Amino acid sequence: MELKDRLKQARKHARITQADLAARAGIKQASISEIERGLTRTSGHIVKLATVCGVDPAWLSEGIGQMLGAETSNVEVGPPITSVTRRIEIVGTAQLGPDGYWVGLDGKDGWVETYSRDEDAYALRLKGDSMAPAIRNGWIAVCEPNHRRVPGEYVMVTTKDGQSMVKELLYENDEGVSLMSVNTAYGERRTLDWDEIDKIHYVGNILAPSKVLGRY
Repeated sequence: MELKDRLKQARKHARITQADLAARAGIKQASISEIERGLTRTSGHIVKLATVCGVDPAWLSEGIGQMLGAETSNVEVGPPITSVTRRIEIVGTAQLGPDGYWVGLDGKDGWVETYSRDEDAYALRLKGDSMAPAIRNGWIAVCEPNHRRVPGEYVMVTTKDGQSMVKELLYENDEGVSLMSVNTAYGERRTLDWDEIDKIHYVGNILAPSKVLGRY
């Protein structure tokens, strides 16, 4: 794109005529006409023309960058928005059984530092391969009891007969929940009625064993 084309585009952006541009920039209209007709390939009034049209002078002169340049804002820049990690206790180890269930093995096993707004969040160390490759042996599941459950994400479910499992939540309704196994080799879809469920908690994060910071 040549200077003549960029100036036409700049005027179109500003919605002004050649006469308006000339008057505001303090130059002759003939000078603008010569530029837009390609008779003049440079001008000593580029900065004035760019200012009137509200475009970037470097773009108008050489085609460098964007027509409007870097966007500016009259909003004062504040400090960066950050979230702070916090300590979440690993309350025990869960042994994953061959059918995708687990049973608790022992007590506290250290803690992890991660992001969670749930004050009641807790973590479990998972043992076994029945949830591979999504969740591998020794990895940590961070459960958030107060977080809303999200279809398509993991939940930790404990039934009233003592079975516990991590499953993908497909959907829930007034009657119960529909779950999908993490590893389809151990079964696929399962539906549970609410009167069968002791608790169902959102799994907010899965962490590698290297994230464990302490031992008891």
